[in-house]
Amino acid sequence: MERELVLAARLGDEVAFARLIESEAPRTYRAVLAVVRSPEDAQEVMQDASIRAWRQIRGLRDAESWPAWFRRIAVRQAIDRAGRQGRMRLREVSLDSVEGEPAHDPTARWTDRAAVMAALQLLGNEDRALLGLRFGADLAVPDVAAALGIPLGTAKSRLHRALGRLAAAMGDDDVRR
Repeated sequence: MERELVLAARLGDEVAFARLIESEAPRTYRAVLAVVRSPEDAQEVMQDASIRAWRQIRGLRDAESWPAWFRRIAVRQAIDRAGRQGRMRLREVSLDSVEGEPAHDPTARWTDRAAVMAALQLLGNEDRALLGLRFGADLAVPDVAAALGIPLGTAKSRLHRALGRLAAAMGDDDVRR
């Protein structure tokens, strides 16, 4: 079904494109929100990403790569926005609505949400994007790599380092990655 929607959208079918966006928006929004940490900014990034995706969909060669392709556009825009605005103000982000089984979260024992959010504030936009995609949007590491447009090995090593920096910011040198 998704393949047919992508093919129709590539031919200019706005309804098919809207259905594609609706199917991918919840997971992508959570990833974007993890980066920009403001619901208002996340909504703007999603809208900008949707417009960019509509303009570029004719260049999407592999219809099956739609979810990762759209997430990559949105997350890149979120990173750019967060970078332009400098360090974002601390906001609590609810990740309770993630569907399905949660990913193994090595930070699960960190129960003080305010301390975790403060530690995340100390990380760079790229680290927040990696952690947001992996644990906020509950993506598997290969999907994180695809969303960021980087090789799998690079995603693994960057995620490992981001978790280490988060652990250090939390004062926890014993995090299992």
